[in-house]
Amino acid sequence: AAFDHLDTRSDGRKWEWMWGWKDELAADKRLYYGKLLVKKPTFVSMKLLPIFYATFGRAGDADDHLEDVRAGRLSEIARRIIEFLAVNGETQTKRMRSALGITSQEGKSDYAKAIEELQRLMYVARVRAVGEGREDYNYTYDLFVHRYPETVRAAERASSADAMSALLAHLLGLSGGVTERQVTKLFDWSEDRVAHVARRLEMKKALVRADGLLVLPTLG
Repeated sequence: AAFDHLDTRSDGRKWEWMWGWKDELAADKRLYYGKLLVKKPTFVSMKLLPIFYATFGRAGDADDHLEDVRAGRLSEIARRIIEFLAVNGETQTKRMRSALGITSQEGKSDYAKAIEELQRLMYVARVRAVGEGREDYNYTYDLFVHRYPETVRAAERASSADAMSALLAHLLGLSGGVTERQVTKLFDWSEDRVAHVARRLEMKKALVRADGLLVLPTLG
């Protein structure tokens, strides 16, 4: 955890530092911050960000989202958010909700879920925090391809399968070993995709199986 590496024993100070850093570092593009892994807020290095994007196998075209809409992976509100940002660019979330005519509590809840799924699928990215205090504090959002065009270009060099293999290899380097079920939950990949990626790395002798785990060869 990031807290383990902060030079203070004060939990209050740790939260104070991290609360500012998550917004400041992302706004300066020194790292990526958004709901990505297990639908939780996630820090990603700019070096690794193209690999995450490449796992989706998209070209970054304006109509990329339509396939996910037809497949039911994106809601109708998510589609409207994408098309709104395509025209209007970076927008505060409260202004965007208002422009989309979302006023009811149910509508706001559906909007929040849509923003989460759009971040998880890397269609939309947080840009910066705005406002002061609990009532006014919110984020601005833009299309991922607008916010990180250099990431989209870099992702073109990797196939979806290669990117997934790279992420799994990176995960093993950090953890030493994981179950296929843990990989499925973490990256929101299907069981078939996880099994395929694991086999690819196994054939390259980049992982071995031991006691129900996918582990580094040096640990197997």
